[in-house]
Amino acid sequence: MKPSSRTILRVTLLAAGVGAFAWYLGRAGLREVMEAFRKLGPFAPVILIPYFLVYIVDAVGWRLTFPGAMPVRFPGFWRIRWIGEAVNNVIPSAYIGGEALKVYLLKERGVDATAATTAAVVSKSAQTLAQLLFICAAAALFLRIAPDALGLRQGIAVVLGGGLAAVGVLFWIQSRGVFGSVRRVTGCFGWKPQWLEARREGLERTDRTITGFYRDHRGRFLASILAYLAGWLLDSTEIYLVSRLVGQPVTVAQALVVEAFVGVAKVMGMWVPGAMGVQEGGILLIGRTAGLPEPLCLAYAVLRRAREVVFVAVGWLLLYASGSRPTGR
Repeated sequence: MKPSSRTILRVTLLAAGVGAFAWYLGRAGLREVMEAFRKLGPFAPVILIPYFLVYIVDAVGWRLTFPGAMPVRFPGFWRIRWIGEAVNNVIPSAYIGGEALKVYLLKERGVDATAATTAAVVSKSAQTLAQLLFICAAAALFLRIAPDALGLRQGIAVVLGGGLAAVGVLFWIQSRGVFGSVRRVTGCFGWKPQWLEARREGLERTDRTITGFYRDHRGRFLASILAYLAGWLLDSTEIYLVSRLVGQPVTVAQALVVEAFVGVAKVMGMWVPGAMGVQEGGILLIGRTAGLPEPLCLAYAVLRRAREVVFVAVGWLLLYASGSRPTGR
């Protein structure tokens, strides 16, 4: 069986990312990076704590988009989110694969499919809006940290403009009906997927439920945004903690800037498996611009990747224990 063009592209992008990461390591100097690791010593597992807390807070943000009673208790709910994020971090599907799996796992446990799908759309919207707010705050700090960086203002303007446009389009589509919009777009090209037409009634009901959530549960939506924003802030404590453990402390402002704009880099590299190379390049470029020493940037890039491997491995083990198997298609 010949590999598909999509598979070839993914493998090519992954290889390019790994090559770029190896080049970054060689440029920084392995000796200095390994010295940073040595300073961690027995405190290395401590760096897992911030992201562990992020998973809990994000699960709270997701749960807030379910206005009714849930047949799944919070520990099970939290595990399902962990599984979905593990799939999102491995399968390059613009984060759709993990969200679909979350809906499927919730449905298996007695959650109404319409409610689960609605929550998937609304929670992703809340998370996106929270990320944009976080980036706006970090952008103001970035301009103070590096006011003379060439092209910084223009770059930030592009990022913020693109983010605002994306959020605007996201909510505009939801106001017109997510699945109804998909049907209209495919219809313009004379394509009517059978699976879409067969589920037309249920999908239209989901569209109505999504718009109804925004109308009837604005307080829960705002609380969800705040929960996700707290998650982004918690995430920035990771590099702040690492920098102190290796003896190269950064400021709170630098930590916020790195986390915010590395998140942007990951979104740009969503089609690269694990954003390999894209994430590391973002950490190096943004960290250096924000005034971080290069060995710290590379050490943090490696540690962040190691942390992701740990969390992804746990997520896939939880998936295996659940008895479900994602196809990746």
